Parts: sequence; structure tokens; C-alpha cells
Amino acid sequence: MSSINSGMHVLSCQFQAVFRMLFGILMIICIAYLLLQRSGSSKQTMPVTFMVILLAFVCGFVGKVCVDSLGGSGYHWILFWEIICLVHFFCNVCTPTLFFLLYGPVNASQEMKDKIRLPYWIRRVVFWATLLLILPLLCGLIPFAGPREWKDHILLRINNYLWGTED
Repeated sequence: MSSINSGMHVLSCQFQAVFRMLFGILMIICIAYLLLQRSGSSKQTMPVTFMVILLAFVCGFVGKVCVDSLGGSGYHWILFWEIICLVHFFCNVCTPTLFFLLYGPVNASQEMKDKIRLPYWIRRVVFWATLLLILPLLCGLIPFAGPREWKDHILLRINNYLWGTED
């Protein structure tokens, strides 16, 4: 049985290493693409996107070091940071697709009605709640404790607040 656990542990370590390398390569490709795009034209294009991706790369490294030094798991932090950065990157690169997902198809005539599974406002609320609330909370909380520990901590704080007791 220990050989199975050992094999799974090795596979898990290899997967993590490959994932980190792929993210590093993806960041290098994104930065190189934006550099080539900026240098290939006579006018300045997408300076904000370029600066944000560079800032995300630098902040990701610095944030990982900070979380590690505070006693948290820098690898959990960098995972959620990568997800946030990738969502922002794909929103910038695939803007028409994002618009289609959030608002649905644009009809030329008002007479045609498509069957809409989810109203556009629900899709927008879920997207913005995920981008602005859920992912940053996970990025800030999960490196220091798991969901069960945070639930216990929050319930203890609420209980202490409601009943006026302290530990």
C-alpha cells in the first residue's frame, strides 16, 4: 500500500512542478507577445495591459515570498494569484467572447428571441462576484488555513460576538 501512496506522491510533485513551469512559460510568452505587439506599431498600443501583466508577474513573486515569510503556503497563494491573472488576461484578449457570455447574442431585429438559459444579470453577478470577491478571498485566506479551519474560526468569532464571551 505504501508503494501506491509513494507513487501518487511522486506524481503529485511532478504535476506541481510541471504546472509551475508552464505558468512561468505562459507569463514569458504573454510578456514577449505584448512586447512584440507594442514594438511592431508606430503608435502605443495596450500600454496598460502590458504594465499590468508585468506588475502581476512581479507581484506574484513578491506575494509568494511574503506569504511564505508569514507562515502561510506560498504555493497556494501563487495558485490563486495565477487564476486571477489568467482570468484578467483572457478577459483582455477574448473581449468579444466575454461579452457574448455575459450578455448573450446580439440580435439585429427585436422580433427574434433566443432561448436564454440564464438571464444576463445572473451571469454578470456570478462573473463579477467571482472576480471581485471569491477569488481574492480565496487568495488571501486559503494559504494560511483550510476552509474548515476558517469556518470554525468565523463561527467562533460570531459566537463570541453574539454571546459576549471571550476565549
